[in-house]
Amino acid sequence: MYIKPGIKIQSIMPGGGQERGLRSGTENVFAIVGMGEAARVAKRELSSESVRLSGLRDRLIAGVLDKIPHSFLNGHPSKRLPNNANLRFSYIEGESLILSLDMEGVSTSSGSACTSKTLEPSHVLLAIGLAHEAAHGSLVFTLGRWTTKEEIDYVVKILPGIVRRLRAISPLTPKELLR
Repeated sequence: MYIKPGIKIQSIMPGGGQERGLRSGTENVFAIVGMGEAARVAKRELSSESVRLSGLRDRLIAGVLDKIPHSFLNGHPSKRLPNNANLRFSYIEGESLILSLDMEGVSTSSGSACTSKTLEPSHVLLAIGLAHEAAHGSLVFTLGRWTTKEEIDYVVKILPGIVRRLRAISPLTPKELLR
């Protein structure tokens, strides 16, 4: 780990003086070996996994945007992480989408990891110019090594119904959209 000069950090394991007083005890050999193995696997599989995840991400984005009116992609369509799809849905809040998807077995979030414990919208979405309401209606889908095409298709299948149901009970939804 690199620590910028002048940055003060506290020890997480007080005691002995190893590691300049920041970590006492014997080095965690198992963690060191595990990190080395993770780096080796990443080097070997990063390119092919990025291609696979990009395909799944693009399938998710296209399916959602095609099937759900007034849904939008946040960020650049191709200059993005291969495992990330950040979508917004007009007239509903991300938190209600998260709860509804969770009941269907799908985990997602409504903002960045640094805002996951607050109901405030992502500061990044606000910084790119989204209105507060639009940022609140955003969802982040993060794909991983074990994400499958079937899981993406499941989300694309169930999400339109969830969005319709939530828009039907939202006071923000224009009446003409509910017809």
